[in-house]
Amino acid sequence: MSRKKWSPSAKFEIALLAIKGETTLNEICKRYEVAPCQVHAWKKQLLEQGSDLFAKNNKAADTAATELERKQSKLYEKIGQLTVERDFLKKSWGKLSGNGDES
Repeated sequence: MSRKKWSPSAKFEIALLAIKGETTLNEICKRYEVAPCQVHAWKKQLLEQGSDLFAKNNKAADTAATELERKQSKLYEKIGQLTVERDFLKKSWGKLSGNGDES
C-alpha cells in the first residue's frame, strides 16, 4: 500500500473540518481516505501551531512599520535641513539686497 502525499492546504482543510465538528471523524476519514490517527495529528498540529501564523504576520507588519518610521524620520530630517537652508538664504538675500529686512 502506497502512502498518499498530502499538500499543506489539504492537511489544513481536513484539520479544520475536524476542529469545526460539523462532520464526524468517520465521515472525514471516508471522504478523504485518511486514517483517523492522521486527522488527529493534523488537528493537534493546527491547534498547537496555528498561532504561529499570526506571529509571522505581526513580525512582517512590525518590520513594515519600522521601515515606514525610518523613512518618515529621514523625510523629517530633510525637511528640517531644507528649512534651515531656506532661512539662511532668505537672511543672506536680505543683506545683499540692502533691504536690511530679514523677515
